[in-house]
Amino acid sequence: MTRLLLSKIRIHPIFWLVIAAGTLTGHLWETVIAFVIVLIHELGHAFAAHWFGWEVTEIELLPFGGVAKLDEHEEHPFHEECLVLIAGPLQNIWLPLLSYGFMAFPFWGAAQHQIFLSQNSALLLFNLLPIWPLDGGRLMHVLLEVVYPFKQAYKRALYFSIAALLAFSTLALWHYPFSANLWIIISFILFAIYKERRLLPLRFLRFLLTLSSTKKRYARSKNLSVPKEASLTDVFSMFYKNAEHHIHIRGAKKPDIDGKSLTAAYFKGQCKGNNISDYQ
Repeated sequence: MTRLLLSKIRIHPIFWLVIAAGTLTGHLWETVIAFVIVLIHELGHAFAAHWFGWEVTEIELLPFGGVAKLDEHEEHPFHEECLVLIAGPLQNIWLPLLSYGFMAFPFWGAAQHQIFLSQNSALLLFNLLPIWPLDGGRLMHVLLEVVYPFKQAYKRALYFSIAALLAFSTLALWHYPFSANLWIIISFILFAIYKERRLLPLRFLRFLLTLSSTKKRYARSKNLSVPKEASLTDVFSMFYKNAEHHIHIRGAKKPDIDGKSLTAAYFKGQCKGNNISDYQ
């Protein structure tokens, strides 16, 4: 399993840039240590995902952590998503023990140990910030999906990430105005948020397609009450992740509509019109 996951690792160009900058400026140890910490951190996510039977398609290493890319056509329970996200930062809890163990070898001294502890702590704290695509931002998104519909939860997570990134950038400008690596990372995160916002319609479409074809019966149920003139797009925007939907048309004598049946009929072109009242 380890060999399989290692074969899926890819280093993002931004990380290559950080590695090159660290090597050229004489910070070889800092660069090597950062790579090892990021690799172990991300393997924590990957092993947890593999444990739950998720299909890991690629592991992309970034200067601040990484991204384990998964099969987006599958939906996963909220508790599994939370555990997979937490599995990365958990590696940073035991990693200082690895550095203490290395001190028994001649190549590892007090200087390397201090660098390791500093970088490990910095990565752990930075990754827990509630900013997409950091682990803290992704965890915030999962928690929002429990409370809000899929589309609304995504938007709230991204908008909050922008506000949090702005606050963090202000602090960074005050304390580390000339840290090139930090500003490269901030720029990358800002672009990642922008890219994810552009991809939201595609993410939403995949969510509906998965819902229309899944045979799972979800434990939680959502009763939606909509006016008869509500468009199908508006109704779909009310759908939650990992939930059964029962749609009641206010003022109509028709029985409640099953959300999965509605999405399946929509993608098969079986809906007569664009409004919910046109269904059936």
